[in-house]
Amino acid sequence: MFSPAEALLFAALVATTACLVPMYMRLKRLDRYHAQYRDMVDWSATALVGASNAVQSFAQDGRMVLEDLSREIESAKAALDELKAERLRLTNAAQPAAAPQETAVGAGLTGA
Repeated sequence: MFSPAEALLFAALVATTACLVPMYMRLKRLDRYHAQYRDMVDWSATALVGASNAVQSFAQDGRMVLEDLSREIESAKAALDELKAERLRLTNAAQPAAAPQETAVGAGLTGA
């Protein structure tokens, strides 16, 4: 019934099948690894988009804070200049009044 050629072909078929089954299992495992890798890459891409949005938001908020701070500094400088001018005006107004008192005090001492 079986010829030696058919037996040889059957043996080759069994050997091929025996080699194919582990290869198929390895390919399935590789497919799972690939799916996990793809999920990790997708998660990383999502995280990077979120980080990029956070950095852009931080830059905009920082720019707004910097502009507000600059306005406040200019306002403080203007207020300081006004205070210095008022102090100078008050100092100048107080000096002529103080000069006659010093003269009168000095005259009282020399007259004694």
